[in-house]
Amino acid sequence: MFHFVAFGSTRGLTILRKKIILFFTCEPGGAEVLIPAIRLLNEHDYFYVIVLAYGYALERFKRKKVDFKMIFPIEKNDFDIMDKYSPNLIITSATSIPNKDMSEKYLWFNAKRRSISTLAFLDHWQNYCLRFSGKNDSEYMKYLPDNINCINDIAKEEMINQGFNAEILHTFGHPYLSGLKKEIEKIDLASIQSTLNIHSQQKTILFASEAIYENFGNTRGYNQYEVIDLFLRYCAEAFSEDKIIIKLHPKDILLNYQSTLKKYNNLNLKIVTNELSPADCIAISDRVFGMTSLMLIEAYILGKPVISVQPNLIIEDPLVLSRYGYIPKVSQFIDFFVNTELKVLSKKFNYKFLKKKFLEFIENILE
Repeated sequence: MFHFVAFGSTRGLTILRKKIILFFTCEPGGAEVLIPAIRLLNEHDYFYVIVLAYGYALERFKRKKVDFKMIFPIEKNDFDIMDKYSPNLIITSATSIPNKDMSEKYLWFNAKRRSISTLAFLDHWQNYCLRFSGKNDSEYMKYLPDNINCINDIAKEEMINQGFNAEILHTFGHPYLSGLKKEIEKIDLASIQSTLNIHSQQKTILFASEAIYENFGNTRGYNQYEVIDLFLRYCAEAFSEDKIIIKLHPKDILLNYQSTLKKYNNLNLKIVTNELSPADCIAISDRVFGMTSLMLIEAYILGKPVISVQPNLIIEDPLVLSRYGYIPKVSQFIDFFVNTELKVLSKKFNYKFLKKKFLEFIENILE
């Protein structure tokens, strides 16, 4: 059991000094994976939960009505957060690419110097080493939290094979994906279809984009602009009467797609940014395409036909579903006409958030 201490204060407010758990993320995917864990801990009186965020995470927290405090990027050897909030445990996402943002990594580093335990949640089955590395080769896997929720046994095995210590890897599941089916049930499909001018008998084809070029250049052998051009070329052949939706990632820049979109102005095409959530788009879709977006995993869990489009791939497949044969992968234009007729697979994919296991772990950490 927990041993509570006396009274303390945060921002001048007197609070019962329970066990203070500090959450942080600056990424949209990071916010999504942490929100169910935040809500779970908020249900228990013996935790005092504080959520810190900035950047693209803010929109997700606002949409999901999660209270947060906005901060600035975290610097190495800056202990202001520890001094201000005196956390007993820090829980973060592990979503940032080092050449874009180092706050997660610096927070783990700073916390270690103050002997504060840290736990990081993966949101995806890819880029394991990159998530825990610095900006140059000398900082390869230099930034490690005390513990990592690696979701399931697939990621655990892959991470061990890539040099991670098995003792810090835990399989608590994916909190966001675990609540997806309940979230979908709340969506007003008719309202969204009306907003997008989708007729009752019309099929809807969704493409889930990602900022591949901005994050990885052409190191995968493709970028999102080339892939969407290929996808729309196929739509012009096979789905010319259907509604085509391209859901942009928050980091996508709409202007960069204009030249491609002009080539296919005869298609019934709608570009969606933040006006609809990923779940909204998936819910109204009959087929879902994309590269390696988590939206493909969401769609698979919801029973949608899913296709990964990764032409000229020159690295190991980054998408866990196509990497292990759960869904088909398109490598060239002709593959569309073969792979897109495959039925939905029913191979079991473990992702459930193990709440009891997670809570027991938290209790052991804080004893």
